[in-house]
Amino acid sequence: MRVIIVDLIKMKIPEYHSIESIKKQYGTGEEPVLALCSDRNEYICKYMRSSGTPYKLICEIIGAILANKWGLRIPDFALISLLAEHWTPFRTINLYAPAFGSKVQHNVIDVNATWNKDILISLAIQEQILNIALFDIWVANEDRNWNNANLLYDVISNDLIVIDHGCILNTATFDYNLSLLTQNETILYSDLAHFILSDIPQNVSNKLITNLEVHFKSMSKRHKELISSVTDNIPDSWKVNAEIVIAKMNQLFEKNWIEDCWETFVEYYNESKNG
Repeated sequence: MRVIIVDLIKMKIPEYHSIESIKKQYGTGEEPVLALCSDRNEYICKYMRSSGTPYKLICEIIGAILANKWGLRIPDFALISLLAEHWTPFRTINLYAPAFGSKVQHNVIDVNATWNKDILISLAIQEQILNIALFDIWVANEDRNWNNANLLYDVISNDLIVIDHGCILNTATFDYNLSLLTQNETILYSDLAHFILSDIPQNVSNKLITNLEVHFKSMSKRHKELISSVTDNIPDSWKVNAEIVIAKMNQLFEKNWIEDCWETFVEYYNESKNG
């Protein structure tokens, strides 16, 4: 099983600022914007839209850092100061708190959760979709499912790229305990997963699952490192109570949660293969 080796040094999210007028505002729920930034790259930026606690932005940071440490491929990400003079003709409420920016990817296509004939089936892709499915169950990501892949496909390297983590932790729920995803809330329920996973020989499947279990359960040993990587990177201007974030993230590493997530993943995977 291919696992990307990630530097264990504590992650520091880069900080940039916009250098010209915002190019585009997207019509999706969070109304993100496209901005050219001081590192001379374009970023899709999600920002504070009210004076309340930006729980979905916190989830973007949690999801990006955990996915990176897990070994999933994600776009480079940064905290972006969108300067007030660059918003015309767009408007938002909080111009001063930094946004969460995902670097625009090239040579990629958007993955359709129901079907995508452009994906080249390989052992690497099969490993990746299983990694992603388990990761999503672990972080309770309700927004990558049969109807919405939230994936990009790099046509050059034959890699899946995970995007959009604002709906992890049961859609940014910080005041209740984590709850397991239902089967149709996972990418394993999608036609895409059936297409990718349908022809895995049983011996290969067994090896993939064994290796994935070892990798997954090793994450709990990095408990303190992962939580501090998140809390150390939350901007002060977001006015977040770090204790709330720590308490929520602690749930991810509870023994019962780890075991329940693994059992759920295996059940959904077997049903996906048989379906």
